[in-house]
Amino acid sequence: MRISRKYPLVLLLTTLGTSVAIFLALLEVLSSSIEREIIKRGEATAEAFARANAMVVLNLPSERDKSQLQLQYNLNALGQNPDVLDARVADHRGLVIASLAASEVGSALPGYFTDAGAPSVFADPAHHAYHFPSEIRFREVRLGAFVLSLSRLPLETTLQRARMRAFIFAGGIATVMSIFALLLARREVRPLKMMSVTLGAIAKGDFSQRVNEERTDEVGDLAIAFNRMLQRVEVFFHYVDKMIIDRIIADESLAHPGGHEREISVVFGDMRGYTAMSNRRTPNAVVRIVNTYFHLFIEFIAHFGGVVDKTMGDAIMSVFEREDSEGIENHKRRGALATAYMKAAQRVLNHFLRERLSAREDLGIEPREFGFAIATGQAIVGNIGSRRRMDYTVCGRVVNLASRLEGMTKNGEVILDNFTRMGTHDLIDCESLPAVQPKGYSEDESVVPHRLIGMHQDDELRMRIFLKKIFAYSFVQEMLMPAVLPVGEQQPWCQQAEIDFIRIITGTPSHGFFERVDIESGESVES
Repeated sequence: MRISRKYPLVLLLTTLGTSVAIFLALLEVLSSSIEREIIKRGEATAEAFARANAMVVLNLPSERDKSQLQLQYNLNALGQNPDVLDARVADHRGLVIASLAASEVGSALPGYFTDAGAPSVFADPAHHAYHFPSEIRFREVRLGAFVLSLSRLPLETTLQRARMRAFIFAGGIATVMSIFALLLARREVRPLKMMSVTLGAIAKGDFSQRVNEERTDEVGDLAIAFNRMLQRVEVFFHYVDKMIIDRIIADESLAHPGGHEREISVVFGDMRGYTAMSNRRTPNAVVRIVNTYFHLFIEFIAHFGGVVDKTMGDAIMSVFEREDSEGIENHKRRGALATAYMKAAQRVLNHFLRERLSAREDLGIEPREFGFAIATGQAIVGNIGSRRRMDYTVCGRVVNLASRLEGMTKNGEVILDNFTRMGTHDLIDCESLPAVQPKGYSEDESVVPHRLIGMHQDDELRMRIFLKKIFAYSFVQEMLMPAVLPVGEQQPWCQQAEIDFIRIITGTPSHGFFERVDIESGESVES
């Protein structure tokens, strides 16, 4: 059972148990108190009657008729009390000589009323009565006995009312304590629930969540420590691809040193003309330019299930690993589509930046061309390094081939090797290039590269839709909006920029995304 339910339930049961105990205790106290009062009153009445009528009983032998009439009169006066059920006077032989019930006159009084050492009260639950026997004496002489019978109904009625009042009182206490307990439980459990929600968001990759630190008790200390941990985790995941962490969590054996051979598709992307650009820009400007493009590239890589293996200055390397549950060509298709989307996004951003520059609006980001290459083959995938520093990475000839092919993209092309091309012919259009001899390959191992020139209609339509989603208001606001823009102008500027991106994405012809261009002017270059 969850703490959010168990804690209130325990408090509620404890409260109800306490209330029942209070109810029973109150009922017992009230019952005992009322019963003592009735017994005390009955005993006092019986003793008083016995003393007052001792002389009448003493005169009974000499003045029998008069004495009996006097006793009967006194009994009838006592019987006016509605609580009196019966009253009897017996002589020294135990024979009833006067009674409220005429049928009892002459009968023998039960012996237990007249026995020596008999208690002063007899409870009779069957007849709902109390019997109070009292000896009638004159000095040391026992003349007879008087027995007073009082009804228990007033006691039972009083107890019933007392029971109801005690129940209402205990119920009120239970209600107040339950409300207090539930409020207390809710207050104590809420931070834990918030931490649970936050951990759920972290599991999905959202590290921006924080818990409230307002409390000054142990829960507040826990919240502070929890937020500090989140800050460290958030920084950590800026340097480690989330896909790698998810893969290691799903298969813990991947966290151990060693590796295994798998078929992968490796994508290299590199900025053209980086050296010249970095020589004329400040370090902060260079980093902002590179980060803007990498922000787009990493989005596409993650969307198609790839892993950013590393970024190297102006270059990025990603891997699309073949999963056991997917087809033999699927990782190639994911890698090819991610590469095509990255290239198209780079061209769309360049077009937007050049339009702004022509309008004399400098956003601090200049348009840059990237060359991309993808190669498919067997590689060793695993952990390389030591216990102090470990990288989950890939190595093998296919990595070298992708790097060599990327070197051929002088005019911002997208180059594929033949193995990738064979698995993606229904997605993209390519043209074959002359065979090349990559460094490290023997003369018998020439490679036939292919240049991406377009996409099939349905896939191109899906790409344009996804590009519109990527170049949305949030991207414009976060990555492109000038920092010096006044607050009142920020929203209109971002909205207009979003509209411009939609226009560019819609109006760019298919070949415009992938054609060879001059890396500085962006003009088309003949093949």
